[in-house]
Amino acid sequence: MSPRTYRSAALVLAAVVAFAAAMAFGTGCRGDPSVAAGTGEVAAVEAPARDFEATLAAIAGERARLGRRYAAAGDEATRAAIRAEARAYFREAVVREVFPAWLGTPWGLGKNSTADRPHAPGMTVACGYFVAAVLENAGLALSSRYKYAQAPALAVQKALAPRPADLHRYFSVPAESLAARIAGLGDGLYIIGLANHIGFVVVDGGEVRLVHASYTGAQVVTDEPLVSAQAIADSRPKGYFVTPVMHDDRLADLWLRGVAVPL
Repeated sequence: MSPRTYRSAALVLAAVVAFAAAMAFGTGCRGDPSVAAGTGEVAAVEAPARDFEATLAAIAGERARLGRRYAAAGDEATRAAIRAEARAYFREAVVREVFPAWLGTPWGLGKNSTADRPHAPGMTVACGYFVAAVLENAGLALSSRYKYAQAPALAVQKALAPRPADLHRYFSVPAESLAARIAGLGDGLYIIGLANHIGFVVVDGGEVRLVHASYTGAQVVTDEPLVSAQAIADSRPKGYFVTPVMHDDRLADLWLRGVAVPL
């Protein structure tokens, strides 16, 4: 390796280490301690609790139905088809059912920021707790919701998508370039790890949106274009990690069997 090539490789490695260290502070949206916790005073689109519980029951019922078919499948081709069906159902449930119910839920920090249901009275939700709650709302068992919520973003991403090829690193690129690169990964659901923040990315027909418990703006769960999100701009000096959610057979298999994803 030439000295010039070695220096380039060293710079890339240093950037990876620096970002990983920054993310090791956790996913509690603690990037700016001066930002006040959400108070719940911001107007929100409330989803009646009983309606959301009915949604959760419907999701659980479909997971159980597909799980029974999966357990009874007599060959790998049938099991593969059911895993594909499960992946599609999970993504659709998250994007069309779970996300809309959470929109407007106040963001916050502290002992009341651990909501596992949208618009829970007296509760707020930190960014890591939002990610963990959405996954569990959609029927994905986690070994510990609290540990997932409090873990560094990169640890959560590697637990959900452990293949090295599924971890996409983007260092200090403009938001427009980041959105284009994520769109290039294909339609679907992703998790993005930022500097002291974590959220979901939805890619649909080239449109790239960030869905997260936002510490910026109105400080509520927000669905916004990734290119204009303040959280993306805040993380640019440190970079971004992006991983797919439910694009692989492993996670679909665990969802179908009701087995918890270890951290």
